[in-house]
Amino acid sequence: RKDKFMRVLFSCHVRKINRFHKAQDRAVLVTDRHLYKMDPLKQYKPMKSIPLYNVTGLSVSSGKDQLVVFHTKDSRDLIVCLKGMMPVGESRIGELVGTMVSHFKSEKRKLQLNVASPIQCSMHGRKCTVVIEAKINQSQPDFTKSHSGYILSVPGN
Repeated sequence: RKDKFMRVLFSCHVRKINRFHKAQDRAVLVTDRHLYKMDPLKQYKPMKSIPLYNVTGLSVSSGKDQLVVFHTKDSRDLIVCLKGMMPVGESRIGELVGTMVSHFKSEKRKLQLNVASPIQCSMHGRKCTVVIEAKINQSQPDFTKSHSGYILSVPGN
């Protein structure tokens, strides 16, 4: 509790894109002060934290794909797909959005919320687009690099 947070607002397993354009399994923990990326294979060791005062907005898609982009002041957006929900197929996007909006409102700060597909974002200062594609043989959501950004491939039923 180095950052002296008072409470946990949200946590979830995610699939994310790293700065080398590789997809990785991580956990996200949102407290009243920071957004943490954690490694579930290393006893949830915190890897990097983003102070919530650096978060400027959220983008989500309108589908069931669980795509979320945390937009930041420094244009190092965090692109994740929520996963591991129980029961299977349950959406936690509403819970995340509601929690974040409520917290920002309590601190009298604005949180820009976008619902779009494809989603525009920035990775290390570079503008990119995240497109969602349903694939029949896809068992888990996964990211791949494309010429304009990334493709989130989701199981197509």
